[in-house]
Amino acid sequence: MSADTSSADPTARAVATGAAGAGGGLAARIGAMGSSAAGLRILSLAVVLALWELFGRGSPLVASYPSQIVAAAWTDLVPVVLPAFAESLWGFAVGYGISAVIGIPIGLVMSQSRIAELALAPYVSALYAMPRVALIPILIIWLGVSFELRVGVVIVSGIFAIITNTYLGGKEVSDELLDVGRAFKASRLRMLRTIVIPGSVPYIFAGLRIGMARSLIGIVVAEIAASSAGVGNLIKVNAQYLQMGKMFVPIILLGIFAIALTQAFARLEARMADPASWKANR
Repeated sequence: MSADTSSADPTARAVATGAAGAGGGLAARIGAMGSSAAGLRILSLAVVLALWELFGRGSPLVASYPSQIVAAAWTDLVPVVLPAFAESLWGFAVGYGISAVIGIPIGLVMSQSRIAELALAPYVSALYAMPRVALIPILIIWLGVSFELRVGVVIVSGIFAIITNTYLGGKEVSDELLDVGRAFKASRLRMLRTIVIPGSVPYIFAGLRIGMARSLIGIVVAEIAASSAGVGNLIKVNAQYLQMGKMFVPIILLGIFAIALTQAFARLEARMADPASWKANR
């Protein structure tokens, strides 16, 4: 009996080893796919969409569901949503551009000038902490409810985040680097261009990202509150008529735009943080 068992053991072990190898290979492939960033994102997106579809069909007037949103996008994206988005985007681009062009120099000046810091810091801090919604009624009185309102809301929403982070970045520049510049008789302008600004790049882009998010929120809130056009107004009208699928189309488009803009900022920051790029521009 023991001889028969010992003769069967190699075969059994071979079968078990083969099965374990096949199972291990499948587990390894699944683990490799799951461990990759793209695989995890695709998997999480699939799970979210499946759960959303499942629960959204039970309450279509509350949450809508992906298939309904896709159908609404098919009919409304080009003729309705994109024109409204373009109108909001134009106001956002103008206001955000003004915020960056004005905010970054003010932050740099505050970081390098004690007089400017003492004069401006209290107002910048107060306006940065103030909810932008509280300023919308004043801006409506000053600017009306058209394009100027969008630009004004974007500016007051984004500029103070840009100023604050740029100012903090300028204050964090190493004193040793500044001393080296002074030792070589570098002018204030040259030190600003070659030492302060490169050292402040991470803070500047952090301010730009925060300002971008606040500006998008501000322009949508302003359009919901007072405008008769734009993405915010479109969201408000669809919500009033309980057209939940149509309401989610501009919301998702705003999210995609914000993600794309954030990725663009990340790539530009990586390029600007490379010392070689600054040497090439000297």
